[in-house]
Amino acid sequence: MSKSGRTPPLPSILSQAADMQMQMTLRQVGFGAPSANAMPHVPPKPAPAPRDDSALALKRRDWLLNVMEQQRALSPYASGLLTADALSGEDFLHNFYAPGRPVLIKRAMEGWPARAKWTPDYLADAVGAAEIEYQGGRAQAADYELAKDRHKRRAPFRQFIDLVRDGGNDAYLTAYNSAANGPALAPLQADLGHPDTYLAPTPGMLWIGGAGAFTPLHFDLTNNLLAQVTGTKHVILVPPSQTHRLAHNRHVFSDVGDLTDPARLDQYPRARDVLRYEVRLTPGDLLFIPIGWWHQVRSESFSTMLTYTHFHWPNAGHENYPAG
Repeated sequence: MSKSGRTPPLPSILSQAADMQMQMTLRQVGFGAPSANAMPHVPPKPAPAPRDDSALALKRRDWLLNVMEQQRALSPYASGLLTADALSGEDFLHNFYAPGRPVLIKRAMEGWPARAKWTPDYLADAVGAAEIEYQGGRAQAADYELAKDRHKRRAPFRQFIDLVRDGGNDAYLTAYNSAANGPALAPLQADLGHPDTYLAPTPGMLWIGGAGAFTPLHFDLTNNLLAQVTGTKHVILVPPSQTHRLAHNRHVFSDVGDLTDPARLDQYPRARDVLRYEVRLTPGDLLFIPIGWWHQVRSESFSTMLTYTHFHWPNAGHENYPAG
């Protein structure tokens, strides 16, 4: 009843009840005027941020790769760098290409005229003054492999041969220059055979350099077949399982750069104990380097070599490499 003694009309009672219900609801969700006895509204705690497990994931990956290397080390056949003589295509596929295992192949370049002909003088006369592209200005630049475009140079081929015949790392005609050099170097194709047991009929990419020409430690995004035509090269191969020791911070390159340089090993001591294989390439040798295998290459003399990537089997790892 009201103070007047009369009962309020029913709509008025319903309105007051609805208003009280609304205020209670608003207070429950944190609205409404606070009272002296009311508890302050405490917002819910935010959900904990997900734990960053990337470091743990890398440790587990490295553990797995190390265990796999320990397993291979149980067998000299499984862990060694094998040399094969005139390897058949089927044996190459099943034992080396599919498993991703390097192999040195002998007697696969028999009868190539270039092996006897390709002296510096012969090359200079065969190509003459045709302009070619090469990598230059490398001696004073630590990042000459990362910045290949910056080191592109052009010169008459005969002049380039004069730059490299006496050795050094300042000038080098590399596979990176192949696309630009096809017409100029076409006269040399008649001197070459082709390892068609393993490869589709596609020309290789030519390397020409003097003693001391050096390609620092890196891996490639394709399977590669190196064909040493003249001269000798010293190659160091490192399996992918050793990546955690090699300061891999930029694209496909190792900050270590040169595993034979004591100063670099002092700076990156983890690389001292890296598992590695050393190969001396001589004229007529083929070396299969699987995708992802680290390698560095140094010419021991004036040297010519070809790199092939067009195998009879898929070779497309480069298409989805996370380059960032």
